[in-house]
Order: sequence, then structure tokens, then C-alpha cells
Amino acid sequence: MQPLPPLGPTRFRSPTERLRHGTDPARCLDGDGPRAWESLEREVRRATSRGCECGGTVEVGGCSSGCPFADGEEAGRSAAPHRRRGRRTTWRAEPPADAELALGLCHADPRVREAAVGRSAGRPGLLPLVVLRCADADEPVRTAARTELAAALRPAGDAAVRSLVPLAVLMRARRHGVGAWDLLLARLGSVPVADLARLTADPDPEVRHPAVKAALHHGVLPADRVAAIVAEDPAPGIALTALRRGGLPGGRVAGFVLTGRTPEIRRESLELVLRTGASTPARLAEIAAESRDPVVRRRCEEALADFLGDPRGEPPAADLLDALLGNSRSAVRAHAVGALRGAGRAHETSAHLSDPAARVREAARRALRAAGEDPAAHYRAACSRPAPAPAAVLGLAETAQARDLPRLWELARHPEGRIRTAALSGLRRQRAATPEQLLSFLGDPHAPVGRAVRSAVLPYARSRPQSWLLGLFARDRPAGTGAAGLTLVGQRPLLVRRRLAGSLTSHPDRAVRRWARHLLQQRLTWDLAAGLDAARELVHGEDTPLDEVIDTSDPHAWTALDLAVRRLVPHPDRHGRIEIALCHPDGRVREAAIRSAAGRPDLLPLVVLRGADWTPQVRGAAQSVLLDALRNSGPPTLRTATPMVTHLRGRREARWAVGAFEAALRDPAHAEVLTGLYRHPHLPTRRAAVRIGLEAAPSAAAEPARRAAREPDAVLRHLWTDAALAALAAHGPDAAALDALLGSRSGSVRAAGVTALRAAGRAGEAERHLADPSALVRSCARWLIGQRGGQGGDARAHYLRRCADAPSPGAVLGLAECARREDSGVLLGLLGHPEGPVRAAAVAALRLLGGPGSRPEVLRPLLDDPAPAVAREVTLSLLPVAGLLPADWLASRTGRGRPAHTRRAAVRLLAVQGSDEALRAAVALLDDPDPLLRRAALALLRRWDWPATAERGGLDPRELRGLFHRYASENGWSESLRRLHGS
Repeated sequence: MQPLPPLGPTRFRSPTERLRHGTDPARCLDGDGPRAWESLEREVRRATSRGCECGGTVEVGGCSSGCPFADGEEAGRSAAPHRRRGRRTTWRAEPPADAELALGLCHADPRVREAAVGRSAGRPGLLPLVVLRCADADEPVRTAARTELAAALRPAGDAAVRSLVPLAVLMRARRHGVGAWDLLLARLGSVPVADLARLTADPDPEVRHPAVKAALHHGVLPADRVAAIVAEDPAPGIALTALRRGGLPGGRVAGFVLTGRTPEIRRESLELVLRTGASTPARLAEIAAESRDPVVRRRCEEALADFLGDPRGEPPAADLLDALLGNSRSAVRAHAVGALRGAGRAHETSAHLSDPAARVREAARRALRAAGEDPAAHYRAACSRPAPAPAAVLGLAETAQARDLPRLWELARHPEGRIRTAALSGLRRQRAATPEQLLSFLGDPHAPVGRAVRSAVLPYARSRPQSWLLGLFARDRPAGTGAAGLTLVGQRPLLVRRRLAGSLTSHPDRAVRRWARHLLQQRLTWDLAAGLDAARELVHGEDTPLDEVIDTSDPHAWTALDLAVRRLVPHPDRHGRIEIALCHPDGRVREAAIRSAAGRPDLLPLVVLRGADWTPQVRGAAQSVLLDALRNSGPPTLRTATPMVTHLRGRREARWAVGAFEAALRDPAHAEVLTGLYRHPHLPTRRAAVRIGLEAAPSAAAEPARRAAREPDAVLRHLWTDAALAALAAHGPDAAALDALLGSRSGSVRAAGVTALRAAGRAGEAERHLADPSALVRSCARWLIGQRGGQGGDARAHYLRRCADAPSPGAVLGLAECARREDSGVLLGLLGHPEGPVRAAAVAALRLLGGPGSRPEVLRPLLDDPAPAVAREVTLSLLPVAGLLPADWLASRTGRGRPAHTRRAAVRLLAVQGSDEALRAAVALLDDPDPLLRRAALALLRRWDWPATAERGGLDPRELRGLFHRYASENGWSESLRRLHGS
């Protein structure tokens, strides 16, 4: 069975093709309702509009093989009406059939439509198309169709006439579509209320909208129905039409100002309410407070302002003015404060000087100034209290004079956070505080205080040194300073943030500590994106230090910057920064910048990069500058430029630099520089320096042995180990060197140390290394015991003693490497050891030894071992015989109640089996919370042989299809089918 994606829609003949084949017009429609006739007309017109003039005729579909009717039949063109130039329209048959007339009634040529209308008399099946022609854009066609429709409606019954109502309503939306509707109304004698009511509930909005318009035009839609359309119709345009033309009373319209589903309905409802005066000022104030529409709120506030500010009107009543003064909208309160004087309540104005909204405070100040009072005096009196209102502090700041600034500074240290925030905002408004003065407020425990000063401090903090930034996180700072300092650090380049994060991983503030650790866990990769960020920093920041933008010790950072500048900087531009000029797309700019870079050690990596430039003139200038730097200041040049030279070793144009720098490093005068490069973070530089150093001046064994013991790179460990062994062979035993080799964490280095024990006369220490975790070390130790003169059984006896007394994983594995078949009993006994690593080693040893201990029935119970290492070793042992394991037993171990390592082991074994239970289990794991299990299950299903599973017949086809659909929904259909077909 081949699973397939869901089938698409089947392709049928189009309505035009059905008409051409003689099908009755009513049976050619795609769907029901008036829209189906409209679609038929549109498709036929589109098909006939592609006709071409050929041989003096205008034909449906033209005369090419690509026309809609040229499908291999000879009747393709003769079956459709056409009109010869200068002559009448001709038909295939006389009289023409309904299908042929339907093609003519929808034809793109108006002459054909007019002729078809004239032949439609006495044909009830064509009346819907005649109704369409009553709204025709061509006047002769429209006139003929209306005449024909009037004649056809006179003898027709009421039921036949009412069947045309939906199409006539739909035609009312057209420019000339009212004629057919008027003819139907004249025939019926009244408006078809029931038909219109049914159409206003039609599911098609294209039918529902003109029906609502017609019902509203004739006034047959009840107010309740109009309100229901406004409130519930899913089409916003229909609801808006009902609202505008429905004539609803003002009370019902006012309800839509807040409950309308769309902004247009809410705003239109408000305009209707305002035009009809159906709402009071108090209600407008409530709407302004409750509405979430900003346009509605603003319009209500404008209406209230007009009401309160009308000099010819009566003063507002006391209860209304009180309601407006307590409104939640600041604009409403501001207008009400301005109306206090006209209402004879001017003495209440000063109470609003401490309003939380600046707009209201300004209105109160204007009113007081108009009455001849000084608002600043009121603010000074309010702020002289022990606990002034924050709004009063803001008011004092808004009207402050020079003598008020000391009071604002006192309030900036007030115990209440809101007052401190208001005072600081006022000081900033008066420009009476410098960034240095505001820094002490950055870590205020009240968060709004920090926000009030942050925008002033941020630009200043960008120019501060890194030590200043680090001081923000000192342990003696207030609790909130560290978190506030993170905002300042976030404005600095990535390298600065990483350097600061290295000192903050143990900060007492949890947020700072988490930020630092998360940033350091992210790997810094100098790709094109990082280079573009660095280039933007340099282009837009003329004073930004270079070491804050890129890691100057990493050659990848320089090459990323070089590539980014060429993409970022336009060709004709000139930039003041020499770093940008050295990477500029224009070779003449680069050449001039190289001359300016002479004597700048920090730019030597870019000069080296230009020494491998593709332009000969640039390359020659860079070579001259580099050679001069090597002659005049060799050690600093080597320290700075060697990593970039090593990085460019593969470029053909950089070979001269590689030769020159390697020759300089071999000079004994630069031995200290070479030794320093052994610890360089750039790995290729370290490797090159070690190779040159070992070739130039081999040292005693102790130094390379110590370096080999702590070297993380495998290639360098091998180089240092070989150098240490060569020095031991040349200069004799060295106890310090041997101890360093034997104490290394690397197995290969320890193995070299064990091998060197014999030459040092310390072969007796070999037994101490027989149980080493590394197989290579154990092998060397056994070789050393054999070279000492003993038999191979000595190592075996040692392992047997260790396994009997104090078994360790190394001893167990060592026994398997030199044991006999009869020793499998010892290993079987270790399967029950209390330590998990020992049990895991015993399973691995039995796998190496073979025999009865590696049988499935022995290892199966260990799959449920609580130690993950044991489950992994058991899985490796059972993989060759996974087909012998019960599939249902394995599938039961993939359930969510089992430990994660047991479930992963069961999935690995099921993947080898390829059984139906494995397929079910893998699909069930696609939504498992364990990400490792999800990936394992998805990987298994991607390589699953679905056709083979279908041929095997173990699964019901519907179940198999469901499993594949579940997998495909996770993996994507295109990818699933591609893998299914092996393409």
C-alpha cells in the first residue's frame, strides 16, 4: 500500500463546456442560488472575450487549438453562435436550442447578446439570464431584455415570478440593475416581504448585502431585525449599511457605541448619536471613560468641550459638573476644570492643581492665572508639607523657578518612591541635573525612579570605561543597582558585555548572575552576521574603541570584518576610520590606508590581510609595511601578526608572509615570543608555533611532558608526547617527566608514560596501571609485564584478584581482554554488583568474551537496570540479536512510566527489529516530552520502509495510513513523500 496525501478537488467540465455540449442551462450551474447564474455569465463572457477575428467572423473561443471548445471535436466552433461582419448573427440550428441561446445571452459581443434576447421569447429556462441582461451595460441589450422580461412575466404564475426575486435583488447592486426589480414589483403588486426577509439571512454575504439594502429601501425590515443585523452580522459592510439606513432610534444606536464589533460601527453610531442629540453630556463622559476606541474617546471629548465651552449655553448643572470632574479621562476633567469659573465655582480650581494628569494641571493653572492668582505659590505650599502629593511635585517642577530647585533636590531623596520619581522628572524637565548627578539614582529600589533617569544616563554611559561599568555591580551597591546596570551594559558591544560577564558569574544578584552565565554559554562565532554588527558599530561610532567591537586576538574576527565592510560600505564613500578604509571595496582607498597604518601595531592583522589582497598594488604596499615592521620592531610584530599569518596560510598570495614570519620565529632572539605563542587562543597559531619550536630548539623531557599532560588539543598532545619520549631516549630517565606523563588525563599520554617505564627501570609499576580506564594504557601495562619476563597469566591473575576483592570498571574490562572462557563465571557474578559502572563494565566484558554470558536471556533483565551506563552496554550487546527479542516486551518499555535511558534503549532495539510494534511505538513517541526520544523516534520513522510494512500486511491499512499521516504531519508532506519514494 502506498499512503497518499489527501485528495484535491476533482476537475469537472466547466459550465461553458456543458452549455457547448447542449446541457440545459439550469443544469450547467456550479452551485445554487443567484450567484451561480452570475458565475455562469462571467465564465462564458471570459471565454468569449478571448475570441479572435478570423475569416470575417467573431467566434466563441477563437480558432486556435488552445480555445476552450477546441477539444478534438469537429463541432468545436460550429456549435456556438457567432456574427459575421456586417451581417446578422447565425446559429447552428433553427430554432436555436436553450444551451445555444444561453451562450449568446452571456456572449462578450453585445450584438450577439441582443440577438439572443430577441430569440428568448417563450423559453422559461432562460428567464434568469434575461434578468441578467436587464442590467446590461449596453443600452440596446438592456432595453430589449426589459421588454422581453415584461412580456414573459405577464402570463407567468406567482411562484415562477417569485423564483426570480433573488436574482433581481442581486442585480439591484449593479448600475442599471433596478429595472428588473421594478418589473417584478409591478407584476407582483407589492414588495415580496417574505422573500426579502429570507434573503437577508442568506449565508452568502454577496446576496445578503443587496437584500438588506432592498429591504431597507422599501422599509419592510423591522427595527429589531435591523438591530440584530448591526450587532450580529459577520460582514462589517452589511452591518454598517443597516446602521446607516435602518433608521434606528437614538437609544438603540447609542448602545452600539460601546458594543459595536468593528471600529467603523462604533464610530458611525457615535456620529448618529451626536447628530440626533440622543445622548446627554454625562453619557458622553461615560463613553469617553469606558471606550477602548481612541477615535470614539476623542470625539466624545470634543463634543463635551463644545458643550462646556459654548458661551451662549447654560452653565452645566452641579451634579453633571461633579461627574465630569471625577471622570477617568484627563481631557474630560480638563474641560470640566475650565468650566468651573462659569459655573460660579472658581474657588475649587486650586484643588485640581495636584491632579495626576498634566493636562488637568495646566487647565487649573490657566484658570488661576485668569483669576489673578499665582499657581507656583500653591505648589510651594503643597510641597512644603512632610508628605506632598507626587502630582504637586510635578506641578512645582512644571512651574519651577531657580529658587525652587533646592526643594526639588530635597524631594529627590524623599523616602517615598513616587515623590522621588516626580522630583527627578521635574529636575530633568528644568535641565537642572547632569548625568553624573543622576547616576546615584540609577539603582533606586523604586523601579520608576530608575526609568526616570535612564534615558539621560544611557548616552553618557556609552562613553564610560569598562571599569566604571563593572563598578555598578559592586557588592556594596544597593540591591537594585546591579539589575539597573544590566540596561547600561546592554548598550555596549558584544565583546564588552562578554568581558564584563566573565566577572559577574558569581554575583549575589540572581538576575545578574543568570544574565552573565547565559551570555558566556553562547558560542562567539565570527560569521558574516557578527562581522556586519561590528562594521556598523565602527561606521556609526567614530570614537568606539576597536577592541570593544571585535576580538583582536581572533583572526576570524578580522576576516569577518573585512567581508562585512565590503558589503556594508557603498563604493564611492570615504570614512574617517582607518579600519574601514583598510577593508574598503575600492582598491585605491585600501592602498592609501595601508600607508596611514604604518606604525600602528594594532592594525597589523589588517595589513597582513591586505598582504594577501587580490590587487597587486595593495599587496605590494602591505608587504613593504610588514617587512619594515619586522625589521624595526620584531617581537611586537610577531605577537600581533603571527595569528593572522597562520590563518591565511592556505592563500596563495600569503605564502611570502608565512615564510618570512616562520624564519623570524626560528631566530633565537625571538624565543620568548615563540614560547608565548604556545598559549595563544588561536589553535592553528599554537600548532604552528609548537612545530617551529620543537624543530628549532628541542628541550629537556620535563617541559614537553608537562605540556602534554595539560594540553586539550589532541594534535598538540601527540607532538608534546613525542618530544618528551624523544628527550627521554636522548638524555636518559627523568622522574619528573615520567610522573607528568603518567598523571595526564589523556589515555594516550598515560600509555606513553607506561611504555617509558621500562627504559627508566620502573617496570615494576606496571601492575598499578593494569586497571586503568583506558584500554590503550591497560594494553601497554600488560605488554610491560610480559617484557619483564613473566607469562601472560600474571596479568590475568592480577585481574582475577582485583575482581574478587575490589572490582573496578578498568579491572573488569582488563580481565575480558586477557581472560579465558572459563572466566565468564566471574563476570556473570559481577552483573549483580551494587555499583553501576562495575555492572556496565561486566556487560561490556561479557560481550568481548562471548559465550553463555552474552545470550539474550541473560542480558534482557538488565535492560531495566537503574544505571544508564548498564542499559547502554546491554543495548550494544543485544543489537545483533534484537530480532529474537519479543517486540511487545520492548514496546512496553517505551511507555512514559519507564526511566528515560530504558525507553531510549528500547527504541534502539525496536529500530533494528523493524516490527509493527516498533512502528506504533515510534509514532507514539512523536509528542513525547523527552526531546531526545522525539528525535530518535523521528529518525527511525524517516528511514522506515513503509512499502515493505504495507506488503507484510501485519497492520490494518487504515491504521497504517493513520500512522503515516501522524508522521507526515510532524515531518512535512513533501519531505515524507520524498523519503517514501526514495528520491
